[in-house]
Amino acid sequence: MLKSLRSDIYRLGLRFCSKHTEEFPAELKPRKEAEYHASYHQKAKGRIYDRKPMLVKLRTGRQYFWCTCGWSHSQPFCDGTHKNPHYRISLRPMRIVPEETREYWLCNCKQSSKRPFCDGTHKTEEVATAPRVYKNGF
Repeated sequence: MLKSLRSDIYRLGLRFCSKHTEEFPAELKPRKEAEYHASYHQKAKGRIYDRKPMLVKLRTGRQYFWCTCGWSHSQPFCDGTHKNPHYRISLRPMRIVPEETREYWLCNCKQSSKRPFCDGTHKTEEVATAPRVYKNGF
């Protein structure tokens, strides 16, 4: 039946590929991706989640994944948000394997040069005036 339907359509001169050469209407034109995807506005060091570091106890024998993109909802650790195809985030989490069990200051501004640890970069003018993601009381 399908074969006869195809031959009938072909006999009528109908084709599935269009040779339409006129320009598309405005609402069907391809969008400029930079306007719609976060990855084009993403900084090389990730977005600033908060302007102060977080004190976290890390244990030996375990591995942790520190969020580098700033989009994770379980900061300072990665929750896999960077895998969301709508964000198009190119940054990947940084693996931490502590040599000793103790408390560490982990960077939450994501601008540190000693990643994943805080080096005081959050005190600079550039980070202090930038908008942050975290707000008190959410």
